[in-house]
Amino acid sequence: MGKIKIKIDYSKCITPENCRICINICQPVALTLTFTDKDYHDPKDWKIVPIFPSLCINCGLCSDQCPEKAISVFLE
Repeated sequence: MGKIKIKIDYSKCITPENCRICINICQPVALTLTFTDKDYHDPKDWKIVPIFPSLCINCGLCSDQCPEKAISVFLE
């Protein structure tokens, strides 16, 4: 069995600070909202990242529920 890979298309996931559906639905907590700026104030610099992809159980709920279809989960 291969390793689970979670890919986020950031050209589609453009308002994660407002959405957060994937974070809320992920029971193993493989995804999180993180900040890429130093001040943590600019929402343009917030991103959903697979912080613990090894916890992913490949249920597909995050990709199924993403309104922008920005998440894909697959075996590598």
